[in-house]
Amino acid sequence: MKAVTFAAPIPRYLVTAGAGRLSSALYVGPHSCTRLAESPSPSLPGPDWVRIQTRMGGICGSDLGIVTLTASPSTSPFSSFPFTPGHENVGTVAELGAAVKGWDVGQRVVVNPLLSCVPRGIEPVCAGCEGGHPSRCEHFTDGRLAPGMLIGTTRGLGGGWGEEFVAHQSQLFAVPDAVPDEEAVLIEPLACSVQAVRANLPPAGARVLVIGSGAIGLVTVAALNALAPAAEVTIVARYPFQAQQAERLGAARTVSGCGDYFEALAEISGARLLKPIIGKRIAVGGFDQVYVCVGGVRGMQDALRFTRSGGSIVLLGNSTQLNGIDWSPVWLNELTIRGSLCYSGHSHGGAGAHAFTEAAAMVADGSAPLAPLLTHTFRLDQLRDALLTAMDKKGSGSIKVAFRY
Repeated sequence: MKAVTFAAPIPRYLVTAGAGRLSSALYVGPHSCTRLAESPSPSLPGPDWVRIQTRMGGICGSDLGIVTLTASPSTSPFSSFPFTPGHENVGTVAELGAAVKGWDVGQRVVVNPLLSCVPRGIEPVCAGCEGGHPSRCEHFTDGRLAPGMLIGTTRGLGGGWGEEFVAHQSQLFAVPDAVPDEEAVLIEPLACSVQAVRANLPPAGARVLVIGSGAIGLVTVAALNALAPAAEVTIVARYPFQAQQAERLGAARTVSGCGDYFEALAEISGARLLKPIIGKRIAVGGFDQVYVCVGGVRGMQDALRFTRSGGSIVLLGNSTQLNGIDWSPVWLNELTIRGSLCYSGHSHGGAGAHAFTEAAAMVADGSAPLAPLLTHTFRLDQLRDALLTAMDKKGSGSIKVAFRY
């Protein structure tokens, strides 16, 4: 089968890192860490596994971090090489293991890529999995599978950037007939945001700020609009086409992320801006809750600056090293900072459904109309063009880019 593979032995890593500084196009190629090649189809790890024929595979910001070698080294123990990237997916069941029940060949599914205790065959399951929080699993390096947190970061399973991959039957979620592939491929990122919103549900009347207007920021707006419709959502959007999508998905206000937007955020949140001896202005007051949906220093610094005393910050963005941040607002304003990684089946925020199930239902009933967010699709042999399009949001106008099979 055709599949993208990623491997980073030191010589190839150094060559790719050096070449990528000259041109982003050189992060991909026959001598790079990321390459397109003929690969053997992955084997079923056990009788309770299925083979998936990929229909679409999305490109996530964390995938781009892998390709451009900017992912945090601290996550490397939770990967095994070589692997096929791609955890955002929609596909068709192509083969059933002998012990699989409740699924049929030809069924269209999305796959929860999380490789926690159950897919790994760990018994008894860890405290995180037992408590309904498999994203807190203690066994991402153990069991019958190679180390890895997700399908798309683990050797031997394939991923959404390949024609086939394999998944445990517990990871499958049926795609409603009314949901086309172009929306189904967005169920995984929406499930991330559903989990983040459900676990940190804003009360009625809360002033909420979303920082970052890429795909994860926009689906967070959609989740907030569906799950906390009485909250007032503001988003910082870097480009006009992102602001238009945010408004369509339910944002009450959009603020341009270019230039000095502090006055606008202060006016919306009712904050007062004060000038320190040196540095940027700080706010007294601000938003009740802030979702940071972008990596890097600026987003987190703005969240700390514009969250009111006693408020909370939810970090969805794939941030690594945040050097140069002034953390004094954390104690000065008694802030709560929470990370949100993936999805849960636990009863959270008043909902008993798994975040994937709830996300699929939101897409199917139109409460999260995501189709316009898929702006570009490519064949797998157009790998370089697809990645460059996803990297160049300003030039391409891309929000979500995906491979179509």
